[in-house]
Amino acid sequence: MVKFGCSLEMVNLLTSGPNFIYKQSKSFWTNYFKFVAAVGFKGIELPFNPFNSDPMAFEMGRCGIPLSAFAVQAKYGSPAEFMAFLRSVGIEEVTSVHMNANDVVLEILAAGRKIDDYFALYEESGLAAIDHVVSLGGKGLVISPSAELGWLEQLVGGNLDGEFTDKTVAVLNKLVAAATAKGVKVALKTEYWSLFRGPKMAVLLQRVPGARLCPDLAHLAIAGDPVPVVLEAHKNDIDFMRLSDTAFTDRVGNFRKINAEIPVEGDQKVFSDLGEGCIDLLGACRILKDNGYDGWVICENKKTLDVYKGLLKLGWFVQFELAGKL
Repeated sequence: MVKFGCSLEMVNLLTSGPNFIYKQSKSFWTNYFKFVAAVGFKGIELPFNPFNSDPMAFEMGRCGIPLSAFAVQAKYGSPAEFMAFLRSVGIEEVTSVHMNANDVVLEILAAGRKIDDYFALYEESGLAAIDHVVSLGGKGLVISPSAELGWLEQLVGGNLDGEFTDKTVAVLNKLVAAATAKGVKVALKTEYWSLFRGPKMAVLLQRVPGARLCPDLAHLAIAGDPVPVVLEAHKNDIDFMRLSDTAFTDRVGNFRKINAEIPVEGDQKVFSDLGEGCIDLLGACRILKDNGYDGWVICENKKTLDVYKGLLKLGWFVQFELAGKL
């Protein structure tokens, strides 16, 4: 049975959009959790970032979103108290947390460290994320396995498919082993700006036994990967599929640029609210159902302009255009 959860990354704190100061407050988040439950979601996926040198990461860590163990302790008292609060407003489960390797690069840049520290910080962040998941009773760690290709080509250079990829594989194997020992699944998320875009993700999964695939549908489409083909090819490997939409075409090679999700040339709007892009979202969910998938599908109106209207639209779309037609 397909279960629909909500990604809290729909609230974009990486840019100073309307009311961004309010979005850094605990009161915003305690209310938003209620709204998430009100539109029908019983499970949520949380972002994860344990760093604080980057100004944005620092501000996010001080706000009410539980994006690290420190944030939970500081704002909600303890993991148990946080989970009790969620259940009191109607959210039953933290399905997973999402760790992004790009945050490692941002920490290195902000702290004035060397890129040589990348893999040590990557592993440290992953281990902390696993403990965070366990403390919240979650079962999944979703990892964006590489920093943006634009940053890697600038800071690392050379043949990224050689030693750099080998070291990434080594870290991921350590994290999968640590997570498995604690009852947590690791799923590697697709991104159009990733070193592991396209067929490289299938190779990466082969080199990291036990890792699952988190197909982010918008990212797959932008990278030119046919969504139905990918879902069928990996039908036994999928967990925490990210339901996202897009009508974006990468005409200027944006995937190799820094801040690839915020283009400075070519088409500017990368993501669409669910149902407003070009992806057959119902078809994707039907593929999972037909293949006997029994897990969470995480829904997100990426970078929606109005987080309240976007959440209402998301809840309606899931209820009437997905769940009601499966």
